[in-house]
Amino acid sequence: MNTVLLFIGGTDPSGGAGLPADLKTAAALGFHGCPAVTALTVQNSGNVLSWEAVAPAILLEQLRAVCDDGPVAGVKSGMLGSTENASALAGFIREELRGIPYVLDPVLAAGGGASLAGSSMISLVRDLLVPLCTLCTPNIDEAEILSGMAITGTQDMIEAGRAIIRMGAEAVLVKGGHLPGDPVDILVTRTGYAKLTGSRITGENVHGTGCTLAATAATLLAAGFSMESAVRDARFFVRRVIARRIGRIHGNLPGHSPAAGPLPLTPDGSSFYLPPAFCAMCGGPLDKSPGEHGHLFCGKCGFIHYRNPLPAVVLVVHDDERVLLVRRAVQPKKGMLSLPGGFLETGETPEECGRRELLEETGLHARDSRLLGVETDLTAYGGIILAVLEVKEWEGSPVAGDDASEVIWCPIRDVPELAFTAHNRLVEKLTNVL
Repeated sequence: MNTVLLFIGGTDPSGGAGLPADLKTAAALGFHGCPAVTALTVQNSGNVLSWEAVAPAILLEQLRAVCDDGPVAGVKSGMLGSTENASALAGFIREELRGIPYVLDPVLAAGGGASLAGSSMISLVRDLLVPLCTLCTPNIDEAEILSGMAITGTQDMIEAGRAIIRMGAEAVLVKGGHLPGDPVDILVTRTGYAKLTGSRITGENVHGTGCTLAATAATLLAAGFSMESAVRDARFFVRRVIARRIGRIHGNLPGHSPAAGPLPLTPDGSSFYLPPAFCAMCGGPLDKSPGEHGHLFCGKCGFIHYRNPLPAVVLVVHDDERVLLVRRAVQPKKGMLSLPGGFLETGETPEECGRRELLEETGLHARDSRLLGVETDLTAYGGIILAVLEVKEWEGSPVAGDDASEVIWCPIRDVPELAFTAHNRLVEKLTNVL
């Protein structure tokens, strides 16, 4: 499958909308995006302040350079910047890009309300680009402009979508997020319509969601998804980027993907285990399955994305009056006291891991240990399953090392709050026994 998408639009120094949003979306979905710049913009997370269109000859040179380098699987256009660019793009699509999915995001106004197009641009988009598109994705304001109709509810959205279909579009997604109440989008095709309902994740504006939705739909259509599947999954992906939004002074930016590194110089242990958004088997959206465990579940193919807990060992080293504690030298919970322990290495048994961790963190050699049971915990690392080892005989003198900055003997009945919930439960059980 060809994995190259052509994105045509404006820059965005905030990194949330326009071409940056397109490229991040394609990357998150496993495609390669090629950006062709129509305009240089000055904007932040809240508003578009100004812009300057590139010359149409430069736009055409960019488009030719990408297409001369090999075929593209799909096209998405956003901000065009000038009527000359709109005309140039229409001609290029007619001559060079017919037969592949083309998603037209008719960017006529920014989410913050600023106009991004003159009046003459409207007729060019309506007359030249709409008849070429596989999918048009106007918001309420843009649908009103293109259709010439006032929109106050879902029936108006349907009629506006039908009006745009009559202009030549194969399908129209009228986005209803600007209407009051829970958001409703309407997908209108030449054979009918589908009402797509949702709920608001935040009452604040998230800059770039329209660009992200159109780019996602273009990517999925290029991958062979049906129109309704592409739109439904694009809406699902947008919900994810809104949920992962990045707060800035003037607004919010979409969080297109989990952080993948490099890790900060001083890791804080809070960036582990963000779940995937799409199924590894069929590409469908993952959601929580019914039932108490709530594994991620694909409603399309039935695949259950089971997240294995990380295996670890915790050591209860004690005599009749004291228990051995270590002060954590790393995040998470840096500076707090905890029981010794750590994660199993590949091929280790819990006993082998326990002896290794005890030696590395405290300098003690375990002479005799026994498995007390199994605990579970939820930490910054994700879900943990803990093999609990009791050590009542050891050799050596305590010396802090590895993840520990200090080793102390603490009276069992005077142990302060420890770093991890499971450790606190274990000390409580030890106190009750002794």
